[in-house]
Amino acid sequence: MKKNLKNVRLPMALFVLSVALFGMTACSDTTYIEDYIVKADPSPYDPSKPVTITRFTPESGGVGQQVVIYGSNFGDDPEIIDLKIGGVPAVVVSANGDNLYTYVPSKSFTGKIELTVGGEGQHQQSAVAEKRFKYERKMVVGTLCGYKNELDNQAWKTGPFRDEDGQPYCCGFRNDGVMQFSPYNHDQLFIVYDQEPYFGTTAHSIQMLDLKNETVEDLIALNKFGNQRLRTIDFAVDPFAYDKDGNLLGYAGQGEYTDWLETASTKEKQWREHLIVSADNGSTTSAAVYIVDRDTQGKFSSQSTVINLANYIQCNGAYLHPGDTEGKYGPKDTYSKELYFNSYAKGEMLRLNMDKYWETLVPEVDENGEPMINENGEFVYPTWNPYVEENDEAFEIIYALGESQQEMQIDIHPSGNFAYIVSINTVNIRRTDYDWTKRTFLPPYIIAGKMGGSIRGKDDEPGSQAREFLDGVGTDARFCRPYQGTFVKNDKYAGALDEYDFYFCDNSWSRDHDQAYIDGNAEAHAIRLMTPEGIVRTYAGGSANTHADGRVYGAENGELRDVARFDRPTGLVNDFHIDRITGEKTLIFYILDTMNRKIRTITMEEPTEEEWEEMQKDQ
Repeated sequence: MKKNLKNVRLPMALFVLSVALFGMTACSDTTYIEDYIVKADPSPYDPSKPVTITRFTPESGGVGQQVVIYGSNFGDDPEIIDLKIGGVPAVVVSANGDNLYTYVPSKSFTGKIELTVGGEGQHQQSAVAEKRFKYERKMVVGTLCGYKNELDNQAWKTGPFRDEDGQPYCCGFRNDGVMQFSPYNHDQLFIVYDQEPYFGTTAHSIQMLDLKNETVEDLIALNKFGNQRLRTIDFAVDPFAYDKDGNLLGYAGQGEYTDWLETASTKEKQWREHLIVSADNGSTTSAAVYIVDRDTQGKFSSQSTVINLANYIQCNGAYLHPGDTEGKYGPKDTYSKELYFNSYAKGEMLRLNMDKYWETLVPEVDENGEPMINENGEFVYPTWNPYVEENDEAFEIIYALGESQQEMQIDIHPSGNFAYIVSINTVNIRRTDYDWTKRTFLPPYIIAGKMGGSIRGKDDEPGSQAREFLDGVGTDARFCRPYQGTFVKNDKYAGALDEYDFYFCDNSWSRDHDQAYIDGNAEAHAIRLMTPEGIVRTYAGGSANTHADGRVYGAENGELRDVARFDRPTGLVNDFHIDRITGEKTLIFYILDTMNRKIRTITMEEPTEEEWEEMQKDQ
């Protein structure tokens, strides 16, 4: 059976080999690889004859698409042909007189095909195709900010993403970490860093990426948390109404503030927002979860008030349930009512009734309903008790996970109907369903991966060990070190019970690649996804076969699977941004790629601002 050229995309090494084996001659309107037979004596370039472009095939495709261009007087030396597609230089792999063989470079947006033939000292001639190649854009991996020099000694530096010359400026991003958007401003992306992979050393401050102004800044120094090991970050929204200066006015949606949620400005609403930070401390009397208020200027900073919200032992993650925002099970939830967090040491999942905490932010009242005043003329507030073992009115251990020392991330579905418990060290994903009647999560069950934590090398049978890099269905899938995940709505599932795919980072248990090799420890360094049916596949990165060095890790940008590579990705969130070409909302992922010291992106490829200006001129 003949292979249509349009449907063939080869890794680069194989692509070059195929061109060496298959020459090119013109054929019928349908073009096949088998039709390209190298001419025995192709004519060299003749400066006295015109250079023309008559047609090309296929007429559409994306980056890496193989293309044959037909015309006259191309000669037989690719070195003297300057070819551009969409204004981007394209490699001419083979020239055969009246045709040439190339592949489409990335960002060939305009599709204009133009070439110049002629070597040094020769009369050069140019030609432009009358028709334009239809460039099909793809989702690609890119770099938002950060860099790594040859010695990897660039340290940490805040400021703009790029300097005045367009070169990377801000840097750091060295530790494992997770990210979260501000609920009221998705131009603000917050990052909290773990001590890993440099365990035992103090990590970096909590940072914020300002996506609108393209800057990164340090927000809250770790000494505000006793220099403890921080693990996750989330946002709690309180039930109150505020003025623009942050003065608490009353309960939003009640009394004279009934319409406040509809009429308040973003600046007023931002005061309802509090950071929730989990800490991996070693004592039941230490802070496991912190809550952070905005400072007097309305920002999160080292001047913010940091309060112990929950004291327990070794928390890996703390997350707010989204609540019943649509009013399916009663009145709509307009603020955060439930916090869930775990204990690594005890293997427990816990629940905090946030209303018990919010009540302590409102002055106590006397028998007449009037605020109580102390002898100093100040309001009297209830005292918050953060000790889990002492405050059973607020805290509840909802279930044990079966084993202690399970390091995990908790990713709650946007609907609130369930959550995925991503086990970092026991390399599986469990589902915990939500009971809307009891308003709590139920005991979990494994839906992907295998309970364990062993490394490969003891048994050569693929998939026999728990820690593997293996796509599959449900418990046949394997992970290396799964980390932060994010839910993305898939229009193909419209009307289904679950309309979301779950994307997550997967990296390596070993801290360096040489040790991973010595241990026989599997590495992924990829973005993976799981469908609602439990089908796990690799979405981006993780391909060793398409790279000459045979490694799954690297720093390349580009096409998702064959080209792009990551190195210990841990943080992953998704959002929408405005596509520069279509003007429409387009999906974008942000990835904390720790060993590359960068914030990476995955989105539909698009031109830079400078490239866009050039495209406009070329239309």
